[in-house]
Amino acid sequence: MWTVKYKPNNDSQAWSTLESYDMKSQALIHATRVSGDYYKVQVINPDGYVIWSNFD
Repeated sequence: MWTVKYKPNNDSQAWSTLESYDMKSQALIHATRVSGDYYKVQVINPDGYVIWSNFD
């Protein structure tokens, strides 16, 4: 599963799962759409690696 995770307001908050997807493209589309709504957003691949984020 490809997982979209987020932090709502700051770094002291824990990562929360927004949604999980079977397809990489679905996760990336959703992550880019919500990236302006949350402090940090990332997409995690099935192996547990971050493959996209809206921060450095």
